[in-house]
Amino acid sequence: MMPNIKPRELLLRGTQLFLGFDGLLHLAEFGAAVLEEAWVTATLTGVHALIFFLGVYFIGHDHTHHQLPLHAHDGTWDRKRSE
Repeated sequence: MMPNIKPRELLLRGTQLFLGFDGLLHLAEFGAAVLEEAWVTATLTGVHALIFFLGVYFIGHDHTHHQLPLHAHDGTWDRKRSE
């Protein structure tokens, strides 16, 4: 039986997986460019791989909303603005 996973969480994890896999492919391309002594290509693909890995990291860490347990929208802000 599949655990109860929210669709948004599943989409984020899938995106993380594919970005990580694409980052690994860019890392392999970086290695091939270094072996061929194609330094400009190696630099560009190395930076591109870094961007992909940073994307994987930030997708995993910035999509949670940190709220206090007693967080509520009771309309006090709207009342204060109308006074």
